[in-house]
Amino acid sequence: MKVTDRQQVAALLSAVQNTRREIFERQEQISFGKRVNRPSDDPAAAERISQFKNVIQTTDRRLFSVNEAVGRLTVSGSTFGSVSNTLIRARELAIQAANDTNSAVERSNIGKEVNQLYQSLSGLANTQLNGRSIFAGHETQTDPYVLGTATSSVGAQNTGTGGINTVVATPAALEPNLYEIQFNGTNFDVLNLTTGETETSGAGSPLSFDGLTATISGTPATGDVFHTRSGYTYQGDANSVAIEIGDGKTVSTNVSGNQVFSGPTVNLFTAFEDFHQALATNDHDGITAALATLDDGLTQVTNARADVGSRVNRLDTVKESLSLVKVNVDALRSDFEDTDIAQVASELASLQVNLEASLSVLTRQYETNLLNFLR
Repeated sequence: MKVTDRQQVAALLSAVQNTRREIFERQEQISFGKRVNRPSDDPAAAERISQFKNVIQTTDRRLFSVNEAVGRLTVSGSTFGSVSNTLIRARELAIQAANDTNSAVERSNIGKEVNQLYQSLSGLANTQLNGRSIFAGHETQTDPYVLGTATSSVGAQNTGTGGINTVVATPAALEPNLYEIQFNGTNFDVLNLTTGETETSGAGSPLSFDGLTATISGTPATGDVFHTRSGYTYQGDANSVAIEIGDGKTVSTNVSGNQVFSGPTVNLFTAFEDFHQALATNDHDGITAALATLDDGLTQVTNARADVGSRVNRLDTVKESLSLVKVNVDALRSDFEDTDIAQVASELASLQVNLEASLSVLTRQYETNLLNFLR
C-alpha cells in the first residue's frame, strides 16, 4: 500500500504530539515529585496509593492518641508518686505521735503538719493536664474532689446524753477544717481546731459556721465536747477513657479518683481526717488506728502506680509498632506514587532529543512537499 505525503505528515504530527505529552508528564512528575498525580495516570496504582494513605492516616491518628495517653498516664504515675510520699510522711508522723512520751500539745503540733499534708492531697487528687482533670473519669471539666460532706462524733469522755447531727448548709462556704463544740454548762462554743480560732458561740442549737449547721440533741453535761468537720466528695465517674490501638483493640488511659483517692479499699481523705482529729484530741488509740489505715492506703496507691506503669510500658510498645507500620506502609506508597527523579530526568532528556528529531523530520517533509507543489 502506497503511503501518501499527507499520511506521512499526519504520522509525524501524531508522533510529535505523543512525545510532547510524554515530556509534559515527565516535567509534571519532576515538578510534583510524584509518578501518579491523578487516577488516570495509573488507575491500579492510584487505588493502592489510596489504600496506603488510609492506613497511614489511621496510624497517625492512633499514634496521636497513644502519645496523648502516655502523657496522661505519665502524669498520673507521677502524681501517685507524690501521693505515696505524702502517705509515707504521714506514716512517719503517726509513728512519732504514737509514742507515749508525746504531750497533747506536741500531738496537736504534729496535727498541723498532717493538716498540710491533707491539703496537698486534695490538690493532687484534682490534678489537671491541659486544663482537664485526669482523675474524674469522663467528667474532665470539673474537679473530681470538692468539699461537700459533713461528719460528726461525740467526745469519748462525755458524761451527758447529748448527740450531734451536722448538715451542709452552704457548700461554697465550706472549709476543710475540724471543729470542736464545747458545752460549758450554759453556752456552746465552737472552736476551730485547725486554726485555733473560735468560730461562734450560742446558748442553744442549731449552730451555723463555715457552711455547716450543727444541731445538738439530748442533754449534754458541762464539759462535754462534740466534733464535726467537712469532707471531700467525689464528683467524677468511674468511666474509662480508652483509646484505639488496633482494630478492635483498646487500652484504658486513665484511673478514676474513686479507685485511688477514695477507694476501693481506703478513703485517703477520711484517713487523714481521722488522723488529724486523733492528734487534735490527743486520742492515742485513734493515732494507732490511723497508722494501720495509712499503711493500707499506701498499698492501694502503690498498686495503682504499678498498674499505670504497666500500661505506659504497653503503650510504648504499641507506639514503636505503629511507628514501624507507618514507615513500612509509607515506603510501599512511595514505591507506587513517588518519582525516581534521576530516571525521569533521563527519560525527559531522551524525549526532548526525540522531539527535536521529529520536528526536524517534519520540517524537511513540509519543505519537500512545498517544493513539489511549486514545481
